[in-house]
Amino acid sequence: GTGWPSNAGGRLVGSLSGLPYALAEAEQNFLVPSQTQALIWGDLVPQMILTAKAPRFWNVKPTQMHWVALNMRFAESELAEASVNPAERESVFSALETVSSPWRAALVRKAVTDGDARLAVETLTPSELWNIARILSTQKVGVDTPVGREVAHYKAISAEDVSNAEISRAWGTPKPTLSNSYRSELLNIRTFPTLMGYSSRIMAESWESNLLYWAEVADESGIGPAQLNVLVPDWTRKVVERIFASHLEDWPALLKSLRAVGEEVRTQSAQTPAKAGTE
Repeated sequence: GTGWPSNAGGRLVGSLSGLPYALAEAEQNFLVPSQTQALIWGDLVPQMILTAKAPRFWNVKPTQMHWVALNMRFAESELAEASVNPAERESVFSALETVSSPWRAALVRKAVTDGDARLAVETLTPSELWNIARILSTQKVGVDTPVGREVAHYKAISAEDVSNAEISRAWGTPKPTLSNSYRSELLNIRTFPTLMGYSSRIMAESWESNLLYWAEVADESGIGPAQLNVLVPDWTRKVVERIFASHLEDWPALLKSLRAVGEEVRTQSAQTPAKAGTE
């Protein structure tokens, strides 16, 4: 409808290679926002749809899903520890400055310094929590906490399954612009900013949080990896339709929508066994 082919004027093979994103771009027009300006991210929404449908989870092991959730909890526990123990803050702040933008890192530092661990965790994206965990787990080998001991245990018994390469394959996102491939992978990079107030494919592809967060939610809810082939597209649709934002820099709105759907899934999963027992 824009008068410009999805392959930017290339030959037929180029059109076919760009078909997945073109279909996702068309699909976003059929989503019905439940909030104001839920579809303002013109490039991010198709990338989120593509990320929900292109990866397949048939061969993903429960161990790999649990590993992601475990590392998320490890990062959260380290932030909580730093909020009450000033001696732990230097390593946490150092990891934070590596994975987040200066402005958002400053917000998290203030929250930790004020002792508000909950705000610090909610300010960070799932991909930032994941990368903080990766950095701190190498610095604090065998840290004497329940989560730290479990991280060390999985590294010892399933080193190959939880390697960076395998986790990247299992929970990565397609990046046709950044890596010229629809192969799922995690580049572990900072989220790219908007360009002169507009979104871009690079910004969209640098958003690596969704699948990592869904892995954590599924692990906590007792959902198997294979079920995510059906559930992730549905969860992603709900996230997109519930975004309540008025400008492109309003990342908290996207995070709020993402986490709201995740909490809804957790609540439903917690209620299902009780309901089945009652019946």
